[in-house]
Amino acid sequence: MGIDRRRENLDSFFAPESVAVIGASRQPGKGGYNVIENLRRLGYPGRIFPVNLRAENILGLASYAALKNVPAPPELAVIVLPPAAVLASVHECIDAGVKAVIIESAGFGEMDEAGASLERRLAEMAAAGGISIMGPNSVGIINPYARFDTSLGRLALFLPRDEIRRGTVGFIGQTGLFTGVYLPLINGEIGISKVACLGNRCDIDESDMLEYFGRDARTRIIAMYLESIKDGRRFLEAGRRVIAEKPVIVMKSAVTGEGARASATHTGAIAGEDRLYDALFRQAGMFRVESFDRLWDVVKGFLHAPLPAGDRVAIVNLAGSGCVTAADACARYGLKIAALAPGTRDKIKAVYPDWWRVRNPVDVWVAIEASGFAAAYQTATRAALEDDGVDAAIVVMGAIDWLGGEDVPGLFGEIKKDFPGKPLLAVCPLGDREIYLRLLRGFQDCGIACYTRDEDAVAALAALWRYRQFARGSV
Repeated sequence: MGIDRRRENLDSFFAPESVAVIGASRQPGKGGYNVIENLRRLGYPGRIFPVNLRAENILGLASYAALKNVPAPPELAVIVLPPAAVLASVHECIDAGVKAVIIESAGFGEMDEAGASLERRLAEMAAAGGISIMGPNSVGIINPYARFDTSLGRLALFLPRDEIRRGTVGFIGQTGLFTGVYLPLINGEIGISKVACLGNRCDIDESDMLEYFGRDARTRIIAMYLESIKDGRRFLEAGRRVIAEKPVIVMKSAVTGEGARASATHTGAIAGEDRLYDALFRQAGMFRVESFDRLWDVVKGFLHAPLPAGDRVAIVNLAGSGCVTAADACARYGLKIAALAPGTRDKIKAVYPDWWRVRNPVDVWVAIEASGFAAAYQTATRAALEDDGVDAAIVVMGAIDWLGGEDVPGLFGEIKKDFPGKPLLAVCPLGDREIYLRLLRGFQDCGIACYTRDEDAVAALAALWRYRQFARGSV
């Protein structure tokens, strides 16, 4: 079996019928214990084979002294062993007919040349043995649809309900931070289709995963964290194919000399010239972001909003200063403040005192004083979206109990339904955190992405507009 054939079908990583954990442990907190515990807690339906030289039973499962003693060849093996023992373990996997291996052990190319040499040997073994390898230094895979998680962290520590929200966002990264840090932060807002932690990429790399996620029916949006790219030409070709069907948002780090040196000790990556990466992402039609927070901001935009027909934005804001900062953000991200038609201004003027002059961005504070919160925001937002010269709207309000506990997001739910082709985004930057979280959940239930800063919403909208331009062939 050749290397191209191995990469055609990577389902063995994401939904194996059986998995062996080589280096399984009876001690809570150890990686070889946590992997099994996570699989059990999630209710993984396949067979789990702990492999431990001394244990007879781990977490209620029969344990085996060696892989050759396992009653049936596992489809996937997860290796959690000291680096010196990994090559021999991979040999055993090949001999046993295992299709795929995740090496979660560290201590390879991220450490020194001797470790890099071991990685090269692993790559040779994978190609010669017809087996696919993810890692080393990987925390592996999450697939909530298969109730499958090979991450080293204890699921019970960060997801008390032992549940990973299912969704349409696939994450590909050279980091284990996703499972232990970012997943619990976004789990209430962003549903996951699949996660792949690539580690040091001795075999399976970002281009393989990009192509796989591109074919995956459950993945509608792809988010990536990269420190380097192994094969730029292949990545560009894969990106162009995938972007025709799905947006790809990339956070590329190691953009400075210090970052590049840190990257080399993290995953063995050698960062290239950052401007070359910028050009590559632009040519592929991908949207590049500068932080994990912005990565999730943009993903939320794609989850909840349609692609805008143009770049003209109406902003309905609580205060004059907020109107200014939102306008500045639009200028930075290449969006235009829409010129409201006279008829639109007349509709909005109905909730203001006679002396007020309506302009975009719309400062609604005086309208709130004159006509109340609900009338001010609903009138201004609906009128703006009815305007043929407006392609999208952003509503900005404080996290304050405006309506005495009544449903503030619900004011905008019907408006969103009436304008299915125009993005409507919400921002709640000020006030009480509990109220903010209530508003966040409420907007999410209405299918409206909600942010804490106007710049975050503008960045998400800019990404939607760029993707629409790419789809039209105008970028």
